[in-house]
Amino acid sequence: MYMEWLIPIQTLQVENIQLGTVTKTSKPLVPLAYKDNDIHFSSLSILLPSLTIKNFDKTTGQLILLLDDSHVTLNKLTTIQDMLITAVTLNQKKWFPNVKAYSDLKSGFQAMIRGSEIHLYCPTQPEILQSIPFFCDGEWGAGGIQKNRLEPGKRIRIAIRIQGISFLLHANSDVWIGKFRIQHKILGILMN
Repeated sequence: MYMEWLIPIQTLQVENIQLGTVTKTSKPLVPLAYKDNDIHFSSLSILLPSLTIKNFDKTTGQLILLLDDSHVTLNKLTTIQDMLITAVTLNQKKWFPNVKAYSDLKSGFQAMIRGSEIHLYCPTQPEILQSIPFFCDGEWGAGGIQKNRLEPGKRIRIAIRIQGISFLLHANSDVWIGKFRIQHKILGILMN
């Protein structure tokens, strides 16, 4: 077992987020890191405050949390999202030199923050679900995420790793088609 360093969203400084170099693979990704003075994290892992579940789709794994009562979280996550869209706009020719420049990149972006909601994805495969720490009723569950407990109206805290900016390529030509999203992974869930 290894320990993942988490940055509480309240102390995260957006200007300390660093962009890596785009990976030239079938699923290109620009990784993120975090540097604060002498401390350097090779990934961006964040602990969110207690948030209310709006919806959880057990089939697709889509988890929607409300950010209405956490304006600091909403503002920081929106700022991060906007910063990443700007980075793609400024670097698209460098990252994808053989692709025409897209003038309206925002239309090809799958937003993580939509209004005052954060849209996350829980894995749906049982073997992955079992590997994610899940705290409920005063103890860590041995079986990972308990999907039946993720009900609308319940409050949870989530630890996520924002892995970077992920780009969608055309299936037949491996050319970027102007679509991208924030790649993330749920590291743990704490039920309140």
